[in-house]
Amino acid sequence: MSTPIGVPSSNDNGQTVLIVEDDAATRRLYKFLLTNGGYAVLEAEDGVVALEHLARQRCDLVITDMNMPRMDGMDLIRAIRRDHSDLYVILITAFGTPDTQKQAMRIGANDYLAKPFDFEELERRVRNYFQSRTQSV
Repeated sequence: MSTPIGVPSSNDNGQTVLIVEDDAATRRLYKFLLTNGGYAVLEAEDGVVALEHLARQRCDLVITDMNMPRMDGMDLIRAIRRDHSDLYVILITAFGTPDTQKQAMRIGANDYLAKPFDFEELERRVRNYFQSRTQSV
């Protein structure tokens, strides 16, 4: 049975990831990968829905695509930095250039991945973030 969009899959470690991706198949793949890694996962199909989730529920990390309808990843990062400054944000894009990466980091992305990438690399970056957060507490 699948978890409805917006309802986190359960976990015991209190580590919640919000996946913001307009492509449903890619979103499901990320969710599968991260759920198997032990994370609670929320899903949003664009930045507008992501902000609605963030207004209602605590989240630790956001993984967002760059190009999406209604609100793209860059605008989402700006809104997150304005309203949820402590969130860790990983931006993923298929249209990566050094300038895009610089702009993303300048507006507040914590990490950046250009497609195509190894899906284990995404899981590794999520794991590293949560490990570093645990060690600093």
